[in-house]
Amino acid sequence: MRLIRSAVLFSSSLVLSTALASPAAAPGRLTLKYFDGRGRAETARILLALAGEEYDDHRYAMTPGKMESAAFLAAKEAGDLKANLGKAPLLITADGVEIGQSHAIERYLARELGFMGSTPVEEALVDCVAEHCRDVRDAQFRKGFSAFLRDKTDEEKAALRAEWFDTDLPAVLGKIDEAIRETGTGGFAVGNKRSLADVAIWSMLKDCYPPYAEDTAKSAEGCAALKAVVESVDAEPTVRKWVEERPETLF
Repeated sequence: MRLIRSAVLFSSSLVLSTALASPAAAPGRLTLKYFDGRGRAETARILLALAGEEYDDHRYAMTPGKMESAAFLAAKEAGDLKANLGKAPLLITADGVEIGQSHAIERYLARELGFMGSTPVEEALVDCVAEHCRDVRDAQFRKGFSAFLRDKTDEEKAALRAEWFDTDLPAVLGKIDEAIRETGTGGFAVGNKRSLADVAIWSMLKDCYPPYAEDTAKSAEGCAALKAVVESVDAEPTVRKWVEERPETLF
C-alpha cells in the first residue's frame, strides 16, 4: 500500500507558515516542511508537481532581506524537526512517518510516484545520475565564489567564478552528457520515461540560482543530451504551471 495518499492542497498549492505547526501531520495528509525558498526542497516539489500530487507545502517564513527564520528556530526548539536532527527539509508521510535529508526524501518520492526507473538496474542508473548532479553542486560550492561567503575579496570570487563556468563546469557536464547518451534516449536520462535523474539535471541546469543561470546555460552549450532532457522537463505542463505559480523567493 502506498504511503502517499490524497491530501488537501491549500492556497494555490502552498501554505506559507509563519507559526509553529503541530509536530506530526494530520492523518491522510502529505506534508513537506522547509523554508520559504526553493533550496533543498525544490526537487521534491517538482516531483510532486510532475505526479499531480496534492500536499501541504509548509514554509517557514524568512526575515525580509535576511537568511533567517524565526518560525524555523521556534519549530526547531519545539522539537518539530527532531527526525531530521533539527534541520529542514522534513517530509511527513500520510501515515505520519517523518523522513529527513533532502536526497532521502527525493528518492522516497521518486519510488512512490514512479520516477525511479522500471527495473532495479534503471533505479541504480537514476540514482547514479542524481549523484552526478549532486557532485556538481557540491563542487560549485567548494569553489568558493558564492555571494554568501565572506572569506574572499570580490576580485578573488570573480576569478574563481570565471574558472568554474569557463573550464570546470563544461568539463564535468561533458562527461555527464556522454554518460546519459548510453543510459537514456529521447530526452530521458535513463530508459524511456521520466525519472528523478531528469529532474536532477533540469534543476542543476535550468532551475539553478538565478544569478548563475546565464553562465550555467553557456557551460552546457555543447551538451546535446543534457539540453534535450532539460527541454523535455521544461515542456511538462505540470512543471510549467508550478514554476509560473510558485512564489518569488530569496533563494
